[in-house]
Amino acid sequence: MLAWFGLVLACSPADSGGSLDAAQSVDFSREIRPILAEHCLACHGADPAQRAAQLRLDQASAVLAQRPRGASVIVPGNAAASLLVQRITAPEARRMPPAATGPGLTAREIELIERWIDEGAAYPPHWSLNAPVRPEQPALARTDWVRNPIDQFVLAALRTAGLEPSSPAEPGRLLRRVALDLTGLPPTAEEAQAFAQDPSDAAYERYVDQLLRRPAFGEHRARYWLDVARYADTHGYHQDSYRSIWPYRNYVIDSFARNEPFDQFTLEQLAGDLLPGAGLRERVATGFLRSAMSTNEGGIINEEYAAIYAKDRVDTFAAAWLGLSVGCADCHDHKFDPITQRDFYALSAFFRNTTQPIRDFNLPDAPPSILVPPSMAPTLVTDETAEEPHAYVLERGDYASPGERVGADVPASLPPLPEGAPNNRLGLAEWLVQPEHPLMARVVVNRFWAEVFGAGLVPTTNDFGVTGDAPTHPELLDWLAVELRESGWNVKHLFRLLVTSATYRQSERADPARFAADPDNHLLSRGPRFRMDGEMIRDLALSASGLLVGTVGGPSVTPYQPPGIWEAVSSPDSNTNSYVQGTGEALYRRSLYTFWKRQAPPPALELFNAPTRELPTTQRERTNTPLQALAALNDVQLVEAARVLATQALLSSPDTLERLDFIAWRVLSRPLQSEEVDRLQQALEEESAEYAAHPTAADELIRVGESAPDVRLEAPELATWTLLCSTLLNLDEALTK
Repeated sequence: MLAWFGLVLACSPADSGGSLDAAQSVDFSREIRPILAEHCLACHGADPAQRAAQLRLDQASAVLAQRPRGASVIVPGNAAASLLVQRITAPEARRMPPAATGPGLTAREIELIERWIDEGAAYPPHWSLNAPVRPEQPALARTDWVRNPIDQFVLAALRTAGLEPSSPAEPGRLLRRVALDLTGLPPTAEEAQAFAQDPSDAAYERYVDQLLRRPAFGEHRARYWLDVARYADTHGYHQDSYRSIWPYRNYVIDSFARNEPFDQFTLEQLAGDLLPGAGLRERVATGFLRSAMSTNEGGIINEEYAAIYAKDRVDTFAAAWLGLSVGCADCHDHKFDPITQRDFYALSAFFRNTTQPIRDFNLPDAPPSILVPPSMAPTLVTDETAEEPHAYVLERGDYASPGERVGADVPASLPPLPEGAPNNRLGLAEWLVQPEHPLMARVVVNRFWAEVFGAGLVPTTNDFGVTGDAPTHPELLDWLAVELRESGWNVKHLFRLLVTSATYRQSERADPARFAADPDNHLLSRGPRFRMDGEMIRDLALSASGLLVGTVGGPSVTPYQPPGIWEAVSSPDSNTNSYVQGTGEALYRRSLYTFWKRQAPPPALELFNAPTRELPTTQRERTNTPLQALAALNDVQLVEAARVLATQALLSSPDTLERLDFIAWRVLSRPLQSEEVDRLQQALEEESAEYAAHPTAADELIRVGESAPDVRLEAPELATWTLLCSTLLNLDEALTK
């Protein structure tokens, strides 16, 4: 196995100032790898096309071997005799790296390299290539804060940094946080009020267990997975016509809701058709592979699109389960990670012997497909031919330049296929879930962690390789990976551990000193807080107003959308060239069920960083823009929800304070503070006068949306309270969790 080059850190001890600690050994992964990766590997790395002087610095065997003139690049234990040190300390004309390539090594970096060599020049493999083993929990004094093993690791890291945990979150904030994290929906007013009366540990854990049993848990987890699977309701290329694959979405929802073991979830999606006794469920699961884009364009070259489709499947497979940018080896050996071009095409061979034709014929049920009872809706599936899987290494990735024929295989830098495993997609899936696999369990738990805490323990959720970030808590990551595997790949067990930890239950508030010491919360010195995705913002408004339709599963729906978006980008011949808005309950389903056209994703969701689903997405970007604020204030769905919530508040009580509390418990899961009440009452007085003077404006506002305003209420009063509800729905506290 190759010694894999490690992490490029944004700011590591190697490039920070100050003298070195003579009593502390040099850490290769933390201090040496970043130096070599930044200054050396572009010319002396894995890519033979860019390699200078036939020298590799990413392999121990290469740097220890004798060079043509007899010396070695590195002589362990003797920095002075090592060519590497001689060249990085040479006069400028012979110094490496050359001045023309950028800033040279600092004196401190040179000293680190010299000390590392004198200490023996250890070249350990990259951390993510070693299979995770359960580490011992740190021994700590004063552990009364600790609720489960997660907290042991977090507390140890905090104390090393001279910090202590934050105080517990306020009950209302905690309850809202956990409900949103586990179901994507806020707690009901009744649930929030009950917890305010009894915020005990037992009450909290009972509520967590209730949330895990709800179908909404499966829906919320499915939304994240569908980003990875690049699920959409259209083919993508050319006419971007409709495809029927929503039964696959139902399968994903059901899998998380029923707590299907994640290893089985993996086997079914990659190779459900190849499992012994495969039935309807297993075949529907292979829609994962069919969620890729496809085309029926007249002028395409079949061989070119066969290569495009295969690359998509390799990229998606790697993003979902390996956390590696394998696609970089399409044209050449990976420049940083130990993935050769041959490795890439050997992986692609697993996906090149299906019965799927190159063209989709613009059909919703492009073959192969099956009918799913009782709706008898077609859904796209995967079938395998009898042909032995193989591929050709394409020179520079060019479909017209096939080279060596290769059979299906896994990268040489990772463990081999299990003994006796079939050399097909089923064998590939079995390879992923074997205990000695170093990546899958880590990648999965890291992504689940990011869904709850906002960032992964490895912040680059899609890159566990050389250019990815180092784990902030490596022992915790490995403990969780082993815990998931040894629990029988129990997803609900893992999420319960996360949300019942003291780490999760901290207040999100940070005083200036804590913020200065841990600005990005990498040390987990406070609770998670971040702006919600567009789906959660919309669903919260629907839930708080009572408009949300809780039907689980089924075909996609077409809620409100500004006119002209599909029409502007669609081919006239496409069956998705014109957006037809739904009616009735279709307007108020969870955002998970919104029709996803790849060339024009739902605009209210895309504004909040939803992907196009053309490619796999393991973690969405998170931005804050003026357009988001405008959408939150003016989107038809959100204005209508504010009006319906206002209607309920007005009918709930004649008392203004009780009405305000009615709204606050549904939006914020807490009562209002006195100063907040004062400001809202002032706003009510001002807006009431405004709408009394302009009744036409009031009437226009309350008629936004398809549902009719309540005839029992006067337009100026309802408009005033609608604006107030919109204000609360647009609070920073409402848009973040």
